[in-house]
Amino acid sequence: MIIELLFSLIFGLVDMILSLVPTVDLNFQMPDTTFFREMLGLADYFFPVGTMIACIALIIAVQNIAFILKIVNYIWNKIPFI
Repeated sequence: MIIELLFSLIFGLVDMILSLVPTVDLNFQMPDTTFFREMLGLADYFFPVGTMIACIALIIAVQNIAFILKIVNYIWNKIPFI
């Protein structure tokens, strides 16, 4: 009975403190991809779809690798004894 009273007091205090934190409304809207889809449709006349997908995947992979290498180099330069 005493433990239940202590826990309800603690949970009440935590609930009161958490009620002071304002609520944040997150509203994410996806960008319009109509132009990108139209350009892919136009490029489909000249290049096969498989080739375009492979090129886009290669470009994304190269950009991600470059970004990761920049992060690694930054961390590497921040280590004082190297």
